[in-house]
Amino acid sequence: MSLLLIALVSLGITGSSTGFLSQFFSNESDPALISGTPQAIRSDEWAVQTAWTISQVEQGLPVENATFPGGSDTTVQSDLPSGDWSVAFRPHLLGFFFLPLDNAMALKWWLPGFAMMAASFLFMMTLIPKRPVTASLISVGFFFAPFFQWWFLPITFWPAAWCFLVMAAALWLLRDNRLGPRVTISTAAGYLTVTMGMGVYVPFIVPAVLTAIAIVAGVVLTDSSSPTAGFVGRLKRITPLLWAGLAAVLVLVLWLFTRAETIGRFLATIYPGQRFEETGGLERDGVVALFGAPVTEGLALANGVPLGGNASEASTFFLLGLFLLVPLIGMLVQDWRAGRPTDGVVVAVIALCMTVGAFLIVPGWDWLAHLLLLDRTTSGRVRIALGILSVVTIAILIARSDDYVARTGRRLPQLGAIGAAFLGALSVVFLLRYLFLRDAGIVSDSWGWQVISVLFVLAIYLFARGLAFWGSISFVVLSLVGSINVNPIYVGVYDLNETKVSQVMQRLDDTKSGAWVGVGESFLPTAVLVHSGLPGYNGFQGAPSPEMWEQIDPEETDEEAWNRLANITWVAGEGDPNPENPAPDQIRMTFDSCSEFAQEQVLYALSDAPLTQDCLDPVATVREGPSQLLIYEVVPRA
Repeated sequence: MSLLLIALVSLGITGSSTGFLSQFFSNESDPALISGTPQAIRSDEWAVQTAWTISQVEQGLPVENATFPGGSDTTVQSDLPSGDWSVAFRPHLLGFFFLPLDNAMALKWWLPGFAMMAASFLFMMTLIPKRPVTASLISVGFFFAPFFQWWFLPITFWPAAWCFLVMAAALWLLRDNRLGPRVTISTAAGYLTVTMGMGVYVPFIVPAVLTAIAIVAGVVLTDSSSPTAGFVGRLKRITPLLWAGLAAVLVLVLWLFTRAETIGRFLATIYPGQRFEETGGLERDGVVALFGAPVTEGLALANGVPLGGNASEASTFFLLGLFLLVPLIGMLVQDWRAGRPTDGVVVAVIALCMTVGAFLIVPGWDWLAHLLLLDRTTSGRVRIALGILSVVTIAILIARSDDYVARTGRRLPQLGAIGAAFLGALSVVFLLRYLFLRDAGIVSDSWGWQVISVLFVLAIYLFARGLAFWGSISFVVLSLVGSINVNPIYVGVYDLNETKVSQVMQRLDDTKSGAWVGVGESFLPTAVLVHSGLPGYNGFQGAPSPEMWEQIDPEETDEEAWNRLANITWVAGEGDPNPENPAPDQIRMTFDSCSEFAQEQVLYALSDAPLTQDCLDPVATVREGPSQLLIYEVVPRA
């Protein structure tokens, strides 16, 4: 796995969808696209994170990105490389200090996902140490889960990687007396705690943390493999993990304290501000979407509808573990009848699955959900907990199955396997019936969803029967068939600084420097400006810059419209800038070159269509591929 990571980084290969921009600047096929199709819906990646990363590289990796007036703190939002000390805890960003852009982007792209696979493998090997191939296949299959592929960002993978590592660390500390491994794995867990925390995306962090707490509690309460008997003794054995966690929290507190102003401005936004999710808010489409992995191949066809607002929101996991609870519950009953200790980890899995399910569909207990921090996540993002629990369930079932075979010489009972597979098949039938009745375009004409559905049910049966190796093969194949084409295979990233228009802009700025505004109905002016790293007023803002909005709206009459986490674009208009919100995360401003704002603050305007304003002089018209972009200079009004 390490060799594969090195090869991908060395070749500069990513799954970035920045190649989506190529069609607007070239009439030829994109030579950097090896296979697949760049996804427009992956705009969080190609239009935000990658765009701002390129801007950072253009500006020399500053702590304060100078694009917006007043600057933007790069150490909090959008996971950007910078010269700040906190980057030491973001290993996926370290390549920007010594690698070319394409290779650094490849490291950023792959390292979090590979780290998650490694942590998942480590966790499973603590439970099924004699099954390395099976553990590897399950880890790879989990990596290719639709949810991860459609939300492919570091902030998605690090919480899952942290969760698996913490669970593995607890098991190691309980079972291993060697000082070296105990210190190493505890330190790694502490380091990854900081990495996850600095991602600041709470909707993914909370489900992962609750999962880790539940499983570790189950292990400490009942793990009979520990050489130390009793709950208190086992709790003492995991104290290195607790100390590592405390050290990590202190680092995060220091990090938060040193950028308190930025975080304060972010929390004071209208959107998302301090957003809370109510319990029981999941509607019928959402319930169906939870089990929608068998049709993942078709998510792009109808952009996820009706399972979600878009393909990313509709994506989920192959939740084999929910159905494999059937044989595990049977084992709990057998343990009780035989007088054996109850498996606390299985109980923890069941309890957390029920808690997440209740959060999704049972209203009226918001106060408890608030205490558990569940209201800080969303009905779509909380699926990550069920995905992780599914892998945990598979690993526990394999371990229990191997123990059962060793004790009895027989495989797990046929009845439990048939029951689990039947429930899995029922979920597929329920899903397909719902989609066919809705005449949903999400069900493609290809054979993919049929193969996935069969493999899904087969994998459940094989795992439930104790045929772990064949179950893991079925799992990895269905994951690959469903998700391997979600992201393209792309060499490097599509850097708009290599386009003609960006080069003209850079020459103008070298001659006469000033602020830019990108004007037009398309996203192209904003995309070019952000990539360029030139000072301007377009792009995705995290914590709003007081200096910038003082220039645009000195009386703060439109604060409700602009005080938000949102993408800022401009269209031609008259008078002072008039912000509107086409969507909660969109700010569309009007630009009049003769307005007081433009006269005092703006030097250049980049437009995707001719502008007929009295205070603009045309400077250049750049035609490239199918696009035409025009550059104007703002001149004093008569």
